[in-house]
Amino acid sequence: MSMGKLFKDTVKVTNENIILATPLVVFMWILTLYVSFSHKTVNSMPLLVLSSVTVIVMTAAFMGGWFYMVKKAVKLSKQVFVLDADRAKATFNLIKYIPSGIGKYFLPYLGMIVVSLFILVVVGAGVFQLGMHLIGGLDLDPTQVKDVLSSTADMKAFLDSLSFEQLIKLNNWNMLFLAATTIMSFLLMLWIPEIVFKTANPFKALFYSVRKVFEKLGKSVKLFVFMTVLNFVLSFINTFSIINPFLYFIMLVVYFYFLVYVVMLIFLYYDREFGE
Repeated sequence: MSMGKLFKDTVKVTNENIILATPLVVFMWILTLYVSFSHKTVNSMPLLVLSSVTVIVMTAAFMGGWFYMVKKAVKLSKQVFVLDADRAKATFNLIKYIPSGIGKYFLPYLGMIVVSLFILVVVGAGVFQLGMHLIGGLDLDPTQVKDVLSSTADMKAFLDSLSFEQLIKLNNWNMLFLAATTIMSFLLMLWIPEIVFKTANPFKALFYSVRKVFEKLGKSVKLFVFMTVLNFVLSFINTFSIINPFLYFIMLVVYFYFLVYVVMLIFLYYDREFGE
């Protein structure tokens, strides 16, 4: 299968199934409201743990329903419809698969999230030890990092307070973590479709998905590079959207379309390369 044809076909399939963006927008809206509410009300460790668990459960439920809906959209894209009205009706009916998807895949995706957090902690600890050995610590004063992420001005003040040697080390640390997250993203990019297409067990799905990445390494690299470039371009353009509310709204729409496109791209790739 030509990767260029895959990229082109995904645009067509995404446009035909743009209804996939609706559950995504609704979930992001609900999640944002909940996080905002929790930020104002959570004032103890037990409440913080409860809030975090709630977010994880909400995310697992959404993933189970939405990714099952995406799988059905992939199958729908193979069908031939004589009338556009019939295709539109079938596409709209994709929403009906969300409850059954939650029932089938809530636990697998909950397990995936838990395993992902474990992997993140282990890799993060390993990268930290490697960085300390290769780069060394930044030797920062606690007052320098206080409220560093509060605003752009605080970030600028923090960077201005660093010496040239500290700036070099900070850049090396950033590059190290970027390399680690890039490698992780590449290795795990087929984990989500593996669960919904083949193996509900998240542990087995992790092993099989990584193996499939290497089975067709050339295509896997092309797919990942294409998605990375798209994300970089979108992020670059997005930096200019904050100057105008209308541009910000347009970029928000583009962002959600991009998310649907990327997920559909990965699912179509998996279906065409490893589907039955």
